[in-house]
Amino acid sequence: MTVGEPTAPRATFLARLTAFCALVRSRGVSVGVGSEADLGAAALLIDLLDRPTFRASCLATLAKSPEDRETVAEAFDEFWTGTGRRTEILWTGAGTAVVRPPRGRPRRRAPDPRAPSPPDVPEVAVPFGTWSATAPSAGHEIRHRSAREVRGVREGARRLRGIVATLPGRRHGRARRGTVDLRDTLRGGLRQGGEWVELRRQRPRLKRGEFVVLWDVSGSMREHESECFAIAHALAAVSRGARVFAFSTSLTEVTALLRRHSYGRAAEAVGARIDRADGGTRIGQSLTELVEHSEGIVRDRSTVVVLSDGWDLGEPERAGEALAQLERRAHAIVWVNPYARRTGFEPRVGALRAALPHIDLFWGPEDFLRPHPPRGRPYATVAPSPV
Repeated sequence: MTVGEPTAPRATFLARLTAFCALVRSRGVSVGVGSEADLGAAALLIDLLDRPTFRASCLATLAKSPEDRETVAEAFDEFWTGTGRRTEILWTGAGTAVVRPPRGRPRRRAPDPRAPSPPDVPEVAVPFGTWSATAPSAGHEIRHRSAREVRGVREGARRLRGIVATLPGRRHGRARRGTVDLRDTLRGGLRQGGEWVELRRQRPRLKRGEFVVLWDVSGSMREHESECFAIAHALAAVSRGARVFAFSTSLTEVTALLRRHSYGRAAEAVGARIDRADGGTRIGQSLTELVEHSEGIVRDRSTVVVLSDGWDLGEPERAGEALAQLERRAHAIVWVNPYARRTGFEPRVGALRAALPHIDLFWGPEDFLRPHPPRGRPYATVAPSPV
C-alpha cells in the first residue's frame, strides 16, 4: 500500500505495461480496457521478479483463444526479454496508444485522393522493456549484513518486543484478577491442612509487541541504510502484525516485501521498490500522512518505531505535532538514531528536538546487539540549540 501519490517506478512500469498491451493489440489480439485493467491489478498482487508468474498472468488476462495465447507469449518474449529495440507509439489523444507499424510486411495501397488528410499528432518513441533476474533495480542496492549480525539484530528485536509488550504470551503469572489457577490453589490448600482458604488466579504474561516501523530512506541515511533495513526486517519477523513504511518525502509501505522473502531476497525486492535515496527528507509531512491514514494501523497496543537521524527539510514543529497525536493513539514511541551512541552526540537537529518529549525509548542500532539495552525516557534536559 502506498500512502499518497504513486511513486515514479510504479508510474514508469504502468507506462511500459500499457505499451506492451498496445503491442499485443497490434498483433491482432482483441485487448480491451477491461483486460488491460485486469493485467494491471494482477501485477500488483504478484512478484514481478518471478518471470514465469508474470508471463502466466499476461497469458491469463490477455489471451482469449489458443491462437491468442501463442501470439501473447511471442509478444511477451519479444517485449520483456528484448535487447533494447524500440517501437513507435502513436498517441491518439484519448488516453490510449497504438503501436506503429504492425508486425509483418505492410500492404501497399493506392492513396485515396478523396480521403481527408490525417491530423498532426505527436509521435513518441518508447523503448521496449526488458526483464532480467540480474538486471539492476529501479531503486538502489541495499548492502547485506553478515548472517551473525542479522541473527543478533533479530534477538535485539525480540528484546524490544518484550520491553514494549502489549500482547499476551504463552506463559501465565499470578494476578489478582483472572482465571483460577487450580494447581497453585491446591498447593496453597495443602499448606492449610487441605482447606481452600484462597483462590489463586493467573493471567497470561505480556511478552509480545506490535510494531509500526517508519524507515527513513533519504540521502542523509544512505550510509546507514543496510543496518536500518536489518532492524526493519527483524521487527517484521518477530511481530506478526508489524507494518513497515519507507519514507523520504512520502510514505510507501513495504510490509509485503519483507514478509514474502528471506533477508537476502527482501533486501533486493525492497531496494527495487523504494526510490533512490538522494532526495530530501520530510519527516513531519510523512508522520502527518501516517496520522491521517492511521485508522486500523496505529492502535493502543502498537509501538511506533522511527528509524531516522532527524534531519528534516520541512518544518520541525510539524514532526512534534504529528508525534503528539501518535503518542495518544499508540502504546509507545521508539526512535532509533544511527548517531545516538557516538561520543559527543547531542540532539540538536530541529525535528529530533521537537520529537524528544514524545519519545519513550531512544536507541541506536548498537542497542539491538546489547543483552541489556537502555530503558526510560531519553534526554530529560535537552541541550540548547547552537547559535
